[in-house]
Amino acid sequence: MGDLLPFVVSGIALGAVYGLAATGLVLTYKTSGIFNFGHGAVATAAAFVFYWLTKSVGLGTGLALIVSVLVVGPGLGLAMEAFARKLAPRPTALKIVGTVGLILLVQGLAALKFGTMTIPMQQFLPGADKSFQLAGVVITLDKVIITAVAVLAVGVLYLFFRSSRTGLAMRAVVDDPDLLAMQAVDPRKVRRIAWIIGATFASLSGVLITPLVGLDAILLTFMVVQAFAGAAIGGFANIPLTLAGGIVVGVLSAVANQFALGHTWLTGLPASVPFLILFVVLLVRGRRLVSPTRSTGRLPEPYRAPGPVRIGTALVLFVPLLLLPAFAGDNLTFFTTGLATGILLLSLGLLVRMSGQVSLCHAAFAAVGAVAFSQFALHFQLPWLVAVLLGSLVAVPVGAVVAIPAIRLSGLFLALATFGFGILVQQLFYPQKWMFTTFSQGREMPHPSFAEDPASYYYVVLGALVLTAISVVAIQRSRLGRLLRVLADSPRSAEALGLTTQVVRVTVFCLSAFFAGLAGILLGVERNFATGGDPFFGSFNSLLLLAMLALAPFAEPWYAIVAVVATVIPAYVVGSDTTFWLNVVFGLSAIFVSMSGGNPTMPAWLRARFDRLRLTRKPPETGKFSNARRAARSQPGDPGIEVVNVGIRFGGLIAVEALSLDAPAGKITGVIGPNGAGKTSTFDACSGFNRKITGRIRLFGEDVTRYGPAARARRRLGRTFQTSELCDSLTVLENIAMGYEAGRGGINPLRQLLAKPDTAKMTRDRALWALHLCGLADLATVNASDLSTGQRRLVELARCLAGDFEFLLLDEPSAGLDADETEKFGSILLEIVRETGLGILLIEHDMSLVMRVCSRIYVMDSGKLIFEGMPSAVADSEVVRVAYLGSSGLVADQRQLTEVSEGGS
Repeated sequence: MGDLLPFVVSGIALGAVYGLAATGLVLTYKTSGIFNFGHGAVATAAAFVFYWLTKSVGLGTGLALIVSVLVVGPGLGLAMEAFARKLAPRPTALKIVGTVGLILLVQGLAALKFGTMTIPMQQFLPGADKSFQLAGVVITLDKVIITAVAVLAVGVLYLFFRSSRTGLAMRAVVDDPDLLAMQAVDPRKVRRIAWIIGATFASLSGVLITPLVGLDAILLTFMVVQAFAGAAIGGFANIPLTLAGGIVVGVLSAVANQFALGHTWLTGLPASVPFLILFVVLLVRGRRLVSPTRSTGRLPEPYRAPGPVRIGTALVLFVPLLLLPAFAGDNLTFFTTGLATGILLLSLGLLVRMSGQVSLCHAAFAAVGAVAFSQFALHFQLPWLVAVLLGSLVAVPVGAVVAIPAIRLSGLFLALATFGFGILVQQLFYPQKWMFTTFSQGREMPHPSFAEDPASYYYVVLGALVLTAISVVAIQRSRLGRLLRVLADSPRSAEALGLTTQVVRVTVFCLSAFFAGLAGILLGVERNFATGGDPFFGSFNSLLLLAMLALAPFAEPWYAIVAVVATVIPAYVVGSDTTFWLNVVFGLSAIFVSMSGGNPTMPAWLRARFDRLRLTRKPPETGKFSNARRAARSQPGDPGIEVVNVGIRFGGLIAVEALSLDAPAGKITGVIGPNGAGKTSTFDACSGFNRKITGRIRLFGEDVTRYGPAARARRRLGRTFQTSELCDSLTVLENIAMGYEAGRGGINPLRQLLAKPDTAKMTRDRALWALHLCGLADLATVNASDLSTGQRRLVELARCLAGDFEFLLLDEPSAGLDADETEKFGSILLEIVRETGLGILLIEHDMSLVMRVCSRIYVMDSGKLIFEGMPSAVADSEVVRVAYLGSSGLVADQRQLTEVSEGGS
């Protein structure tokens, strides 16, 4: 223990800086809902300003410290608040892209101004040459000052946060900014204060840490990124625990130095510890981490040109690429590198564009593929193409490992986990003998015997890019592509339709890793060696790839063009600073694109001209599809959904208490009650979205309490949602078809990828039957994003009807419908039950609809069942009138309501 004590003491000061930075990050995240990946960039900017003021301007360290922290910090905070306000309504992916843009911008500007070499800085705090002993350990006074400043700053913030009116407002602003505004408190002002404090803390941490690690834009950014681990320990919410987490990270990193001494294979361990902690904490606490915002993770859907335009564009691009070796000269290697980068970007697009999952570790997948190929080709002497295939496949299990957090995490936290994983692999594994051996030595990457000259190899990589592009388009148009889009737009509906989303996530990660590994192999072969120090395999490249993908205004596979162009520019814009200027341009572009919600849309006049070339889509065939759906196996009156003594709590709030109800098959059963009565909570328990309940749920006589949503859906239970859950990037007919297709995909990855011809026909027949039954034939080719609320409700119902479900949970399905549409909707429900034998449990506020279609009604209030009976009995119940609709009665004309109720099915 005595040997470790010096490392513990030295780690406390570094950890205190991590805690300080992490606290600023948590504060801004809690108040704005924006997780600032560029938090390290803010710290870096302040550190470079401090250096410039002391070395170039000649200010004293005291005055430079004041300017850098108390002037530059708040200034950056004001800018960040304005930036965050623009980002707030954007999809999660764009929020990440925007803050990643800050990293690219600051790194590029710092490299242009100060170069890329690490600049050593002497300790400017007093006491660097003064020390004292504690338990036999020599402690310098500057370390004490750093620790004291960090702890004092966080302590003052915590007291301010807990005790002041502004601190109370900061805690309330994320939960309900409108309610805060009603209390005469401006939410924007509260967030502005939080961003000023957060940026000031980041600036202070950047200035304090620079003498300890040196001044380097990428290094310093990633050093402050290590504070993310402290924020994760604090649950991204608890300020004292975040500070403690930062100190723990610092201490463990310092102690790791002791274990690394004398063990070359542990050289990268100290730098890897924070990212290992980040990855593990996110993995363990994943399901308990809740983002303050509910925006989706997918990038905006780009315009898809008509088929003739795409084919023409492909020919226009492909012919020059075929002729390129004849006139590219010495720049041909740039084009080959660009093609390999295009493959890597296509692999990332599978995740980000299709499934809405943000990965920031694709460079690591590429590195794994390159190393594996080298081993297969040289050590095992396998044929070149075989080694390429096997090397790409080795990246697949690595992708599966990264997919583990994808099962538990989504959006922001998945991006964080993959970012931590990528840096962990780079720091800890790249220097290992079994990988790159050293950052500079690397692995030999042999050329194929049939393409040893640059021109021939260029055609090999071009062919690989074309095959990858075709594969990506094929995936996009396959069952898996449709499932991925549903998963991105509405993961809850995907599970409710019977799709095991965990398997889909793992599948797409594995496919993406395969193509990333292929890109790494082709790039390494082009350079003859694959080295850990190659920027292509660095974590910074993963950030750059995400920015490229966001900036590309094209659909798949055309966004690969951006990677090719960006890689080739330095060949024709010659200069040592070209790459850094590109980073600045990419950073600024990422910021502006994220703020505007995506790339500028195509001009209407040009889009109209393109659309004239679109092949006319034949409307769905009209005909009889009544036999497409088999009748329910259960008979009317058989057990359907049974809720047995169910209780639901959210913390100390009792949402549902000892509820029992029985909704038989082949009949429509209603559940009514005021808002907050616990109706939707009951549906969530019935469908498996909330399994933290007491009591039992039975479906067709089987106890399904322990099953999740997908498993219950495969047992023939379907549902709609209070807030419509459709895939906006699919047409109405494609959404309806998902009712059957998602269930067919189920848990089998092969069935999720491809559909058999007979299954495809059955899917279409069922979708068309449901489409016509719900009166949606005229909307078949309309995108779901263009539908009204009432139309979306009907599409949700039709989607359930197209599936194999024999019992439906309908949550306020008539919301958004007018009186005539509601009347028609009721007729549709009665026809569905009569024709198919389905059972329905209906939550509804339209009492005329409930009284007309339901054979039995349950009335809830404050989580309790207060009445049950026939519609006529409910209409006459004084208990229902008082508890649900008030003492004035159910409707103005009680006698009319009773007459309506007597017609219930």
